[in-house]
Amino acid sequence: MNVELHPVRTEPEAAGAGGETAPSVDVAGPARGAPIVFVHGIRVTRKQWLPQMRTLSDAYRCIAPDLPGHGSDSASRFTLEDAATRVEQVIEEHAGGRALVAGVSLGGYVAIELAQRVPEKVAGLVLTGCSANPRGVLAVVPPTMALFSRALGDRWLSYVNSMNFRVRYGDELAEEQIDAGFYFQAMIDALQHLRGKDFRRKLKEYPGPVLLLNGERDTLYRLGELIFLAAAQDARLQLVHRAGHVANLEQPEAYTRALRSFARSIDW
Repeated sequence: MNVELHPVRTEPEAAGAGGETAPSVDVAGPARGAPIVFVHGIRVTRKQWLPQMRTLSDAYRCIAPDLPGHGSDSASRFTLEDAATRVEQVIEEHAGGRALVAGVSLGGYVAIELAQRVPEKVAGLVLTGCSANPRGVLAVVPPTMALFSRALGDRWLSYVNSMNFRVRYGDELAEEQIDAGFYFQAMIDALQHLRGKDFRRKLKEYPGPVLLLNGERDTLYRLGELIFLAAAQDARLQLVHRAGHVANLEQPEAYTRALRSFARSIDW
């Protein structure tokens, strides 16, 4: 089977209403492979999932869109509702109407929102770095980040993020993320839209299989891990050793193995 891995293929961009260009979607893997839709985290882009796209496309149809306010859709403003709608559209257009959905951080919360809204379109969920409600201690994050972002400005924030990525992920992997850009207005918008929402309750309403795949060192976003695990109707928990919040980039091989094992286990 011939599978295009390098680079991950970008589907042709379709013109939207009024002639504007539709956001890009990366697609790789066999056309008849079981589809996995990857939803990226806050302020980054669909390129966050390159390690998984390259490896899992040997057997699966791997699909990664940009969320509103990020990457090719940076002209939009982020809302949780629009983000879930965007992923739903991608499932309809590129995954035949049903897919396993994997999300990291913000992408995980978007995936939960989607699964509550249209559970019949979600074959399963892989959730990373979103096992806590953005309430209590986490509720102070949005205003704090907004103040910090405005104080530093995009130029300095880009520099800080670039240095952080190089230290944590290594030069090659970091450069792919840095080249894709950082989207700080989207970060502020997203944090405000998540604040105060009860994602544990939303997850409880989804009847399908769930894998909480968290970095063992992601202390803050594992605060509600056992509560989320108990709330889901069909859930299991697995930790990625020596990984923090963005486990799919910090330990990409271990993360991908766990995701593949879960994909094999679900009822497609």
